[in-house]
Amino acid sequence: MQDMTKLANAKTEAEVDAAAAELNKKIGAGAKGGVDKKRIALLDEMRGICVLAMVCYHAFFILATQFAVGWGMKFYEFFQPAQPVFAAMFILIAGICSRLSHDVKRRGLLLLVFAMGITLATVLLLPALGFQDTQVWFGILHLLALSTLLFGFGKRVFDKIPAFLGVLLCLALFFLTAPVGQGYLGMFGLHIDLPERLYQSNTLAFLGFHGPDFVSWDFFPLLPYCFLFLFGSFMGRYTENGGFPDFCYKKHMLFFGLLGRHALPIYLLHVPVFYGLVYFLRAVLAFGS
Repeated sequence: MQDMTKLANAKTEAEVDAAAAELNKKIGAGAKGGVDKKRIALLDEMRGICVLAMVCYHAFFILATQFAVGWGMKFYEFFQPAQPVFAAMFILIAGICSRLSHDVKRRGLLLLVFAMGITLATVLLLPALGFQDTQVWFGILHLLALSTLLFGFGKRVFDKIPAFLGVLLCLALFFLTAPVGQGYLGMFGLHIDLPERLYQSNTLAFLGFHGPDFVSWDFFPLLPYCFLFLFGSFMGRYTENGGFPDFCYKKHMLFFGLLGRHALPIYLLHVPVFYGLVYFLRAVLAFGS
């Protein structure tokens, strides 16, 4: 009521603008639980670029491995150096967006269900259709599922850590645990050998400890990648009050923004579509024979 009175009593244009802005701010805060969570268009667009890169990468991988197509192999090898970069961006963005989720635990469980579906399909269904070496035991979706659940159940603890300190801590832990697959922890000259028994079975493969016989077409273990996700979640602290620069909220690339807003269904569907097309071409047109 007081704000309406200020607006009614405003005499100059500047006073009207100031009173209206203050009223709009309070209305927006009340409608959104005190936090202005505008959609960050730049994150959608960056995620869309990552999704398109992954779709192309997987398409060339399937052409190269299932058809032995020469140009498919060349494009696959061309994309290989860039693949970790786009994957890291995708994980980082997922961490940032975990701060914007209305029910992060539910989202984590949903991702876990989809991830287990991918494992079942690649371990049981695709080999039955004649495709070899396609199994995905712990891919990027598995990583995002468990990282999201970790963040969801540990949010109260994480929120007690200052954002800047959390960013530095996660960055250090990411680089420290990056060599886990090679049997040690280390960075900047530090080298700590890990017990060999950790690598004698594949039971802890989801953490990054596995034997030499372990094969997973898509593999993103919790160590070190969960720290990249958490790094993003601490960066995402600044999104809770619209703390990103203004240009982040403006739309720049509509196509990539569209892809980014539908990243999950695109990721879930593109591989089955590719393999379905391959199966059709093999069965009906004898392509690649």
